[in-house]
Amino acid sequence: MAVVRKSRLPGCLLTLVLLQLPKLDSAHFEVMGPPEPILAMVGADAELPCHLSPNVSAEHLELRWFRRTPSPAVFLYQAPQEREQELMPEYRGRVALRPDQELMPEYRGRVALRRDDIAAGRAALRIRGVRASDEGEYRCFFRDNASYDEAIVHLRVAALGSEPHITMEVQESGEVRLECTSVGWYPEPQVQWRSAKGEEFPTTSESRSPDEEGLFTVAASVTLRDSSMDSVSCCIRNLLLGQEKEVGVSIPAPISPRLTPWMVSVAAILVVLGLLTTGSIFFIWRLYQERPRERRSKSSSTEKLLEELNWKKAALHAVDVTLDPDTAHPHLFLYEDAKSVRLEDSRQKLPENPERFDSWPCVLGREAFTEGRHYWEVEVGDRTDWAIGVCRENVMKKGFDPMTPDNGFWAVELYGNGYWALTPLRTPLPLAGPPRRVGIFLDYESGDISFYNMTDGSHIYTFPGISFSGPLRPFFCLWSCGKKPLTICPVSEGPEGVTVIPEAQNLSKDIPLSRVGQDSASGDTDTLRSKLISSQPSRGAP
Repeated sequence: MAVVRKSRLPGCLLTLVLLQLPKLDSAHFEVMGPPEPILAMVGADAELPCHLSPNVSAEHLELRWFRRTPSPAVFLYQAPQEREQELMPEYRGRVALRPDQELMPEYRGRVALRRDDIAAGRAALRIRGVRASDEGEYRCFFRDNASYDEAIVHLRVAALGSEPHITMEVQESGEVRLECTSVGWYPEPQVQWRSAKGEEFPTTSESRSPDEEGLFTVAASVTLRDSSMDSVSCCIRNLLLGQEKEVGVSIPAPISPRLTPWMVSVAAILVVLGLLTTGSIFFIWRLYQERPRERRSKSSSTEKLLEELNWKKAALHAVDVTLDPDTAHPHLFLYEDAKSVRLEDSRQKLPENPERFDSWPCVLGREAFTEGRHYWEVEVGDRTDWAIGVCRENVMKKGFDPMTPDNGFWAVELYGNGYWALTPLRTPLPLAGPPRRVGIFLDYESGDISFYNMTDGSHIYTFPGISFSGPLRPFFCLWSCGKKPLTICPVSEGPEGVTVIPEAQNLSKDIPLSRVGQDSASGDTDTLRSKLISSQPSRGAP
């Protein structure tokens, strides 16, 4: 949902490039482009709209479509005809302007306009047979003597690749190696391996390489050691289109490995050692049985206590967080109390603001933190597709910069069917159950940002040892529309059933917050919308 910028070329650049023209004056007309990027499939035709305001005839004007520099151009019209010799080689060819107001596909090149469009002040550029290399920024430039103006149009290109193909190799150890391949994707797709129950697991190796046309070939392999799996599937997803292709394969029953002489020798030695140590093991077991029940459970009780003390320590620093409407994306609707937000298909007419997100559907909290410890909670309920956390106050709010710590974002999200920490390669998060309320704890001096599942008081994830500089603000993002909002809620007294042992309260001092491992969980209540993301290496398992 990017908003296309309008810009004007500096007079010195036009003087240098456009045939040493004199210094240009401000235009007595405006050039208008679309507010959203144009999406086109590889191999199809794309039309990039552009028009004059007011709608006056442009037959006497110079019209120039170009990309990075004014010359060579994508298309050039200087009354009364186009100038093919100044075009980029990949767009060059004779383009006929037919006087009977017909569409102009009778050309050898890849670009065309309509004669009647120019007479009406329109300059929609049609690109035939879109390629991956066509993606990017295009400028529609009109000039009338010393007056000029231009508009910027963004073209996004996508391609849905071939059906995935899985090859299988059963190794002597009994392990099964699978490789999933597919060709013809753009931009870089996301690959996921899934079990028959829909559980995701990471790939062993993965590669993405572009071919001569810029389309990506994907190869992802995985080694299965779990003999209980009877089938798996490979899913390849185009995040720009929100579409995927999936293929499954049945896993053969486990095959006993072939016995070799060294394996027989090792087995015999193990049997002998087992007989010699059986008595020792039995003796140790008897001693263990005689230990008091309280000592056997000491370890698990201590771990539970540390976890309880961690979030209680965080809750002591509760702050009242509200939403800042000046930063909210036009598709986000804030409630009157500035505590809740939801995403809608409709777009609000809001004033231009350098602090407003124009691409990612995000909003910041009003509060800025430069020191100390701060804690707040967010009610996510059973809605899907959200991201919450902390970001630098000066993060890029225009365009599609990835939400990673390198770009000033420290957040966790629920997207698709998994929970993730937004690290550079996205870390999957194993949760016992979906959280309905998430607690966020910022320790500025220690450089830690921690997340807690306030449904049961468990720890979700910690970004540790960060060197902060400058103000930090709460951060909220929604990926799908729905009536259920994200809500900033008052800090609760903790999950039900959690009891802190009074004698152990002094353990709460300086207890480090630990990180967690990998897995995923999700809910499915709202309609999933695709989000435009920049081409990046695979962010974790997806």
